[in-house]
Amino acid sequence: MRALTASEIIHLWETAYRFHPIDQALSILQQAMPGHTREQLAAMSLGERDDLLLALRQLTFGDTLPGKDTCPHCNERVEFALSCTALSVDTPEPKRRQLVTDGFDVTVRPLTSFDLGAAANASTVDEGRSLLLERCVDEVLYQGVPTPVQALPQSIQNSIAETALATDPQAEKVLELSCPACKNEWQSLLDIGHVLWMEICAWAQRLLLEVHQLATAYGWTEDEILKLGPVRRATYLQMVAP
Repeated sequence: MRALTASEIIHLWETAYRFHPIDQALSILQQAMPGHTREQLAAMSLGERDDLLLALRQLTFGDTLPGKDTCPHCNERVEFALSCTALSVDTPEPKRRQLVTDGFDVTVRPLTSFDLGAAANASTVDEGRSLLLERCVDEVLYQGVPTPVQALPQSIQNSIAETALATDPQAEKVLELSCPACKNEWQSLLDIGHVLWMEICAWAQRLLLEVHQLATAYGWTEDEILKLGPVRRATYLQMVAP
């Protein structure tokens, strides 16, 4: 993996803005990991994918990840800073798990981007959840007899959902937040794919503004300007500033 270049940031913003968020995350990784096919990246567990996105974010924009949320108790705007390194904690490798309870023997695997993509096409939230439940199960046996997932008791389905999370602990990155105004504490999920995409959008538009300013001042092409390192580009921008 390598950091995204200025040209690649603009290319991603220009080509992936119409994509579903799942495909945007894969496009970002594929740009930084040209040795991997889209299918290989989509087949990774969600935790593995998100750890790669965090690593790419650190390489491209730095380790400190600013964030903000709204306190659910008093509506105070809360700002905070995260560390990409700290978020990518060492956890056991995602792998299949066996759920054995009440005569049921269920083989559960980690979810992937392929699974999220299938659920995204569901017509309702409940249908999407059912799809994810079915797709994370390799096999269900009840007293040795194959059984369809949807025929399982709700308690077993709930246990399967919990086991699916346990197969891939990094699939959900839960933030512990606290409001400085009312001292309320709550949890929030970090969607690193969305966060990184929004940063790419902001940087792309900033880079295009810099291209416009330097092209107007010096007559350079976009390619020539984007090949400049950020320090040199910033220095030229200071020289032409009114």
